[in-house]
Amino acid sequence: MHKAGNYVVGILGARNKDLLIMVEEMQHACDSVRVVTDDGSCGDKGLVTDAIRAEVAANGQPDLCVAIGPLIMMRETAKVTAQLKIKTLVSLNPVMVDGTGMCGGCRVTVSGESKFVCVDGPEFDGHGVDFDELMRRQRFYQPQERGTYEAFLKEHGHDPKDCNLRRLEAAVREKEAT
Repeated sequence: MHKAGNYVVGILGARNKDLLIMVEEMQHACDSVRVVTDDGSCGDKGLVTDAIRAEVAANGQPDLCVAIGPLIMMRETAKVTAQLKIKTLVSLNPVMVDGTGMCGGCRVTVSGESKFVCVDGPEFDGHGVDFDELMRRQRFYQPQERGTYEAFLKEHGHDPKDCNLRRLEAAVREKEAT
């Protein structure tokens, strides 16, 4: 978008500074970057929605908002941008099994119609997505996902009750390098 001549503002948000990703990449791809963390450990203390409101108050309404991230953040972003009358695209990433729409694993309701993220998306009008339905569908396999994750931890010699994901990833990379 920036290379096409658009003025691009990036807003990055996370619970804390350790969970922020791609800050440098976004600084290169945007004219301006706002960083927010829930705990205030990096950038401004607040949520992505707070940064959107602040950006609009400071610089006026943008033509488009593109939201990518956790469903709860995209849902809340779409609520705010709907109030502000800002066109909003969201990028969805539900479970996709076959990539043809036949399995229905990635079904999402958009403006009252069933869509399949794998063939109709992954970008959709954020104001039309039924986020509550999608979030319920995303939680459907949570017990199996948790079991697989715990089995992975045990296989790599970690106690699932005392595990930090970043430490685990570093340990796995170290083990693979040896």
